[in-house]
Amino acid sequence: MIKLLEDYFLFLTRIFPPEFSKNLTLKLLRLVYNLKLINFFSIKKESTKTKYLVSSLSFKNRIGIAGGLDKNAEFFHIFGSLGFGFVEVGTITLEPQKGNPKPRIFRFFKDKNLVNSLGFNNVGSVKALENIKKLKPMFDGILGVSIGKSKTTKLKNAWQDYIHLMDYFYLDADYLAINISSPNTTNLRDLSSNENIEFLIQKISEKKIQLTNLYKKDTPIFIKLSPDEEELNLEKIIRFSEDYNLDGFICSNTTTDHSYPMSGGMSGSSLKQKALDLQKKVAEIKKDKSFLIASGGVMSADDVQERLRNSADLVQLYSGYIYYGNSLLRDALEISSS
Repeated sequence: MIKLLEDYFLFLTRIFPPEFSKNLTLKLLRLVYNLKLINFFSIKKESTKTKYLVSSLSFKNRIGIAGGLDKNAEFFHIFGSLGFGFVEVGTITLEPQKGNPKPRIFRFFKDKNLVNSLGFNNVGSVKALENIKKLKPMFDGILGVSIGKSKTTKLKNAWQDYIHLMDYFYLDADYLAINISSPNTTNLRDLSSNENIEFLIQKISEKKIQLTNLYKKDTPIFIKLSPDEEELNLEKIIRFSEDYNLDGFICSNTTTDHSYPMSGGMSGSSLKQKALDLQKKVAEIKKDKSFLIASGGVMSADDVQERLRNSADLVQLYSGYIYYGNSLLRDALEISSS
């Protein structure tokens, strides 16, 4: 019966427009949670009791949800109940944003890919923080918060958005993800360019020192990387991040390197090799102290195993979970704890 219900959830994602089906599925999950039926869908394995240490954090398992699925921090506690060890919410901007015009998510079932041009649609920092404070007591995992520049913020002022967002979320987040790699906010990827990246990382590092001293809490900060980043620039991002004592990297965001007839970032099966190649490069360049979260194109247990074998400390699911649901989570938990 549980398998039939899981298959029904997946069926919903196929018959409705992508953004509508995503929102409907999340609302149905919340209904199941509120009716106290979520345990019937939870993945319970003895292996998930093992603790994995990443930076200053202790994870119950190594499998998480990538940023973008729970944009407004409304469902992370439910994903925790399903069995995920950590959830990254957002990307969140200072003020509420509607994002780009619809339609802005496209599915390609045969290829097992998604293309999105969402543009950081979210409720903004104030409402997102209210949601986190309300729901975190019901969450037994690690909460990451992805933060990004507002669409209307000029590139030269972007650093101010990030440090103000750190003020909002540093205390309540378990880690922060600095999103400078989404292709769907104009000029955002320019923040990783040679003329911008050191200044931005320096400002983030200075703010982290200030907030650590204020709250007596060391919240790890990870830089989310683009799979389209040029290798020379990638080396500079890693070097500056380590020089200024940031904690690690997320590999990777979506790619604009696709042939679909719409703009936006592609995720899913066709991102797999590109994201893995980026991860291998980062693993070669970074120092041992820097942690690595694998993301992008993780569609099977074999993909999870390959990411872990190539120096990933943790693995995030996104498109693979949308296409395969809890069966992928079950397999991922099994392989990551063996």
